[in-house]
Amino acid sequence: MINKRFKPAIRLLVSGILTIFSFIAFAQVTVHHVDENLSINDKQGVFYALPRTFIKVDITVIKTEYYAGPYSEFAGKYLDLEDVATNDYNEYAITDVKLSTLAEPDPDQYYFVEFDEKTLKEDEAILFSLSEAGLSSGINGSVSRKDIKESMTARVDAEDAYSGLFQYQAETNLYEKTDTIIRKVVVDTVTVEKMYFEKKWVEKSTEQKAVEAANMISKLRENRFNLITGYHEIAYAAGTMSYMYQELQRMEDEYLSLFTGIKIKKTLNYTFTILPESNEENVPIPVFVFSERSGIKNAGSAGGEKIYLEIDKLSDVQQLSTLAANRSPTDKSNQGFFYRVPVAAKISIEVSSDIKVEKVYQIAQFGTVTFLPGSVSTVQFHPETGGVKNILIE
Repeated sequence: MINKRFKPAIRLLVSGILTIFSFIAFAQVTVHHVDENLSINDKQGVFYALPRTFIKVDITVIKTEYYAGPYSEFAGKYLDLEDVATNDYNEYAITDVKLSTLAEPDPDQYYFVEFDEKTLKEDEAILFSLSEAGLSSGINGSVSRKDIKESMTARVDAEDAYSGLFQYQAETNLYEKTDTIIRKVVVDTVTVEKMYFEKKWVEKSTEQKAVEAANMISKLRENRFNLITGYHEIAYAAGTMSYMYQELQRMEDEYLSLFTGIKIKKTLNYTFTILPESNEENVPIPVFVFSERSGIKNAGSAGGEKIYLEIDKLSDVQQLSTLAANRSPTDKSNQGFFYRVPVAAKISIEVSSDIKVEKVYQIAQFGTVTFLPGSVSTVQFHPETGGVKNILIE
């Protein structure tokens, strides 16, 4: 005989049990890890994957191209200029480093979600959201495997950096040479000298061109001096004076570059992606090689300084991993959605004493994988790590 005062409690308990089983009956799912032993010939469902985390390293490099002037060898002789470059060369400098993460499907963490027959046959529905890559929720900016490979992209800020170089390099390459020819003619014992002039065009030597350019520089400097000292005794307007002075300065700089050379700066952007492995903790990972003369090169290249990525775990989930490994159910039908418990890690990279970047990220593959009960059919994952974000328990 049941005491009357316990009847409401029992009735509530039974109601709760019926509600739970009603939910399981209509939304029960079973999730299988995809491996060589899985057979799904007679099963209905969908595949999804848990993500793994890539570290993305974006490098900004300033490339300075130095072009020797065509008359550089005469800079000291005619303009008294020293330390003028006589050969072309390049210089590189890293100005910025940025770290970020990317998520892509982990090839070892694919799962098959099996739906029970009641869910498929009745009017009830399960909304299952997947990204294009097959991850368990939409990921903005997710990239495929082929896009994860190391890539180098270069962007040039100048539209046409090489147009107009050394534009005053000898407007004419030929000059007129006049030879005087004297012939002696004897007429009746009288010697008469006849003078003839022969003109021809001769190609200028490099030194002659340098002399012309040096003379033009002297003339332009003299004109600038006369302009600012009022030599012409003409009351030019302030705007006119400024314009003429700037034009004379520009022409002088152009002629001077024929001796001193020209430098052009470009901005180059490089992107590297690194996949941290769980066994690489506290092991520096080479990212690229940098040289001030040759710039950015692949990590395996010689001739430069190797730049490394440092990864340090900030927590240990060994105990959690052991517990998760021991909870594998004997009844696979109660094995629901798999999810990840990521681990925080400090990611750092140093390219010089002035440029060092440190970030803390959740690394999916450093954590452990476990599963929810099969009765849980409403769950939302963090797209970057595969961890549980929201879960509905009714």
